[in-house]
Amino acid sequence: MSKVKFTDLWLQKLTPPSSGEKHYGDATCSGLGIKHTSNNIKSFRFSFRLDKKTGTITFGKYPDISLRDARQMADEARRLVAKGIDPRKEKQDRRKEAEMTVAVMAKEFIEKYEKPRNRSWKQAEDNLRLHLLPKLGSTPIQQVKRADIHTILDNLLDQGKGTTANRALAHMRKFFKWLVRRDYLEHAPTEQVEQPYQETPRRRLLTDSELRDLWHASEALSGPYRAFLRLLMLCGQRETETAHMRRSQISEEGWLLSGADTKNKREHMVPLSRQAREIVNDLLQQEGEFLLKSGIIGDKPINGFSSHKRQVNSSSGVKDWVLHDIRAAVISNLGRLGYSQYLIKKVVNHIEKDVTADYDRYPYYQEKLDALQAWADRLDEIIAG
Repeated sequence: MSKVKFTDLWLQKLTPPSSGEKHYGDATCSGLGIKHTSNNIKSFRFSFRLDKKTGTITFGKYPDISLRDARQMADEARRLVAKGIDPRKEKQDRRKEAEMTVAVMAKEFIEKYEKPRNRSWKQAEDNLRLHLLPKLGSTPIQQVKRADIHTILDNLLDQGKGTTANRALAHMRKFFKWLVRRDYLEHAPTEQVEQPYQETPRRRLLTDSELRDLWHASEALSGPYRAFLRLLMLCGQRETETAHMRRSQISEEGWLLSGADTKNKREHMVPLSRQAREIVNDLLQQEGEFLLKSGIIGDKPINGFSSHKRQVNSSSGVKDWVLHDIRAAVISNLGRLGYSQYLIKKVVNHIEKDVTADYDRYPYYQEKLDALQAWADRLDEIIAG
């Protein structure tokens, strides 16, 4: 290999070989060379010896890589060799890091963590898609800074979307903490980022007339969505748990949710009132495991209620309500019927924080059934007006 003092003028005038390739070494930069092929491609290379073995790393083509940059890259590679580090591995690691973008890793997070563990994984996927990926999707995860997170949150606050900003931060925290646990990152950029908006707890309580109007308005919905709304009213359980009701969960006793099915990871039996049982029995006539499905995507649960809620809003005239307000209405009405807070928590599967609750193994089945039947009968009276 010929030794030449590389200059831009020399590189530009270099005549390609008639066949094969020729190699030149830079007389002013140890280890740096250039491979010149018969089709006039000039590639910077760095040759080195590490642990009695030789190696070569290619930096890129000239003039895409400038001579100045090639010499800087050679200097860096030489420093790595001096430390006993193979620069080829360093290059592979950098390339791998560059390929580990927020979008790529967010997809892995959903597939490997959220989907297997959380029935509400679609909420996490949608939240990251709407708020994190548009700004940082193409950014390598190692390059995401705390300031980037603040920029996303500040933009949402500027739009008057304080609650949305809080939810976005919650999902981003979960995503970046997962990256830390998997050793993809040493520190999460969401660390020390405070909740950006102080939320006021909802105090909305649906009145008897509003419950009646919602029930009647649900008559116009398709079968699974009508059943979904009415089961929320009758049973008072969480929306996702209700939407994912399955054939295998239903028995003569009622509706049994395993720890994997519930938000608090505790098994929960929901005794079915006569009115709820009628709806469930009707759903059991169809084929498939999931009882509430649209029929468009096969044997999968319904996964959206927005358009149907708009339809209910229009026909019922009920304003400013969310699905969770139905659960609050059931809880409030059970209190009106005289049931204790302790039993109501058992009915809706709220965790009792009293230490003795951990030792209480009594299932309260009959008591929960009596409460839910009393509420269903009261709801009949409300509906009848």
